[in-house]
Amino acid sequence: MLRSESHLTTKSFRSVLQNVVWLLACLLPPAQSGEACVPQRKTLGGPVYWTDYIVHRDWRVQKHTGSELYRLLDPSNRRIQSGSLTACYTELDRRRRQREIAPMPTHVVIVMHGLAGTRNLMRPLCKYLEEQGGYTVLNVGYASTQGSIQDQAYALESILRNLQGVEEVSFVCHSMSNIIVRHLLYRLQHCQHPLPLSFRRMVMISPPNQGAELADRPFWGALGRTTLGEVVQQLAPNQGWCQLQRELAVPAFEFGILAGGKGNSRGYLVSLPGDDDGILTLETHFLEGHKDYQQLGGLHQIMPRLAPTKAAVLRFLNCGSF
Repeated sequence: MLRSESHLTTKSFRSVLQNVVWLLACLLPPAQSGEACVPQRKTLGGPVYWTDYIVHRDWRVQKHTGSELYRLLDPSNRRIQSGSLTACYTELDRRRRQREIAPMPTHVVIVMHGLAGTRNLMRPLCKYLEEQGGYTVLNVGYASTQGSIQDQAYALESILRNLQGVEEVSFVCHSMSNIIVRHLLYRLQHCQHPLPLSFRRMVMISPPNQGAELADRPFWGALGRTTLGEVVQQLAPNQGWCQLQRELAVPAFEFGILAGGKGNSRGYLVSLPGDDDGILTLETHFLEGHKDYQQLGGLHQIMPRLAPTKAAVLRFLNCGSF
């Protein structure tokens, strides 16, 4: 009995340590390409304080959290323009009109990371979808630890309304970004100005569709609110989730769910009931109306990088099943 309890304690500590290391690593800004960047225009602040508001292929106009400062970044993350949204958009549009930037196709796939993640996490998946599926992929970044789900949905709506030439969009979302999309869909249902495009399919990777139980636990709740901001409270079932859930829509188009976990009754964290992926119980993934569901196994944090995940995402985008 003592040996079993010691084993469980060691297992729990290891899972907690993995999650803490992941959180700290995700909050670090991504490495910049020194060769491609002009020193005086090198971007600062990283993904923690900047959110995409307009995306055209690998070009993006970003807004700084808590201010009205915008910047235009090229595919090498060089700052081409900064200042007002109008100034950044004007410069982006000038380059589009002069064909310095290729036009977009009628269908694009928007890929989004989760809480405390960055575009770096999703790049291997984006590359796979581009090379193996021939898709045009927009890797959207946002300051996930700053602001609310509603704030992030507002920025995503701005991206969708500024997709020149695009008629149809598919989503591939990891973790919290699924909730951002669902809130945006809810807003669009009550919006006087519909989007000038439609939605094709969506793949939900490790989605907290029923909230995140870990956010209610004393240790994780306190750690999350300190390091990850107000969205942790929004996702907590006994706190802000009840209100947020009323403002989430179920996609009216085809969507599938990919889950991690261990495939047993224990999961990675003994503090969570049943199977879990190290962050969420698998029960919280469920959302009525899904076209397909598959448990691939694995830790929540690295699900988008796993080979089975990439292959399953591509299959669903192609034919609507895993």
